[in-house]
Amino acid sequence: MSMNRQWSRVAFAGLLCVAAHAAGADFVTAVVSTRPVAYYRLESTEGSSQSGTTQFSSMGGVTSAAPGAPVGFANNRYAKLDGHDGYIVTTQAGGVGAAASIMAWVNLATLPSAESHFFYVAGESQNGNDLDMQFETDNALRFYTASGGHLTYAPRPATLLNQWHMIVATVDTVSQTRVIYWDGKPVATDKGGGRAEKTGTFSIGASTIFGGRFFKGGIDEVGLWNRALQASEVAAIYAATKPTGASAGAGASAASNGLFPTDAKVEVEDSDGPVRLKREEQIALLFLTTIQQIQSDCQYHAKRACSFDQLLTGGSAADGAHLDRLKFDPRTDPNYTYTVAANGLAWEARATAKKPGLLGFYFFSRSFPQVTVTYNPAGTAGVIDKELGTRSVEGNSFQVH
Repeated sequence: MSMNRQWSRVAFAGLLCVAAHAAGADFVTAVVSTRPVAYYRLESTEGSSQSGTTQFSSMGGVTSAAPGAPVGFANNRYAKLDGHDGYIVTTQAGGVGAAASIMAWVNLATLPSAESHFFYVAGESQNGNDLDMQFETDNALRFYTASGGHLTYAPRPATLLNQWHMIVATVDTVSQTRVIYWDGKPVATDKGGGRAEKTGTFSIGASTIFGGRFFKGGIDEVGLWNRALQASEVAAIYAATKPTGASAGAGASAASNGLFPTDAKVEVEDSDGPVRLKREEQIALLFLTTIQQIQSDCQYHAKRACSFDQLLTGGSAADGAHLDRLKFDPRTDPNYTYTVAANGLAWEARATAKKPGLLGFYFFSRSFPQVTVTYNPAGTAGVIDKELGTRSVEGNSFQVH
């Protein structure tokens, strides 16, 4: 194939994606328009690819849960993996030549450093010719395209837990280029393209070749391409996650009011499924989730939990790391009273409702990175109340870097 013809085909695929987005296309349409080899939405524990003819099925500890990745669909579901023996195997094998791309939405329930094993996201494992995307025990994301060769991106640990992120990794063995995209933006690139012609089985949540790399948390909307997606295509796909019109599901309406402006969507579930939240309750969870993220940095860098005053002021840790702060003072919230207690590495934070009819929330952590979250319809929550499982926050948080 001539270079001109090859460029034309890639450019045409990119135009398809941009045109679909310009027309207000939803996330699924934006992905399909780029012609993936396979696209597994993971709406159930087994099913068919949205593109092509391949199938997927679950092995071990995998359940179907909601709410899934914030892609603009009501009751979007995802694969919840137990980190012990749960993973997803597909009938897709090989299918990529000189270039490839992998996409997945991930929501980590804990950190690999806490579990002492790798969290495999997706890929086609093969001895000597890998195509693997995984989080390793230093909590960094790595993309392998040949034996021993990899590209690395290290997100801040506090941003990983209980939050959905869209990952895309691309490789082109002709130009010897690899790129990792995080939430639609390129965050790492190098000239280590690796070898072409991947032939392994495509799996999700664990490698079929390298044992013990079971992902713990949620994985959703997984795609595979036989070409390297362009930056404009990745950006357009991610931009399509912004829903227009109706709410994206239970508790997903924008959480904002005059005091605390934000476009963030908040979705949560307990053991019975999604929990519908009022706007005031979303604000409370945004504050407590932001406190959790900053406390994780305090535990990790300062080797202690931070007081309420320190959460408001930020500053620097002993190791030189910068500590974020709260954008707003939660004590001005007319609907909730907030308390924070810290003792060594342990901390707790509580949002107690001032008015009848609002849920109360409680966050508790003994050490980094484990956090227990409970709620109580009576307005005051504690450690013995009903636990919240998956939590998703998408949009502007209450955190200042």
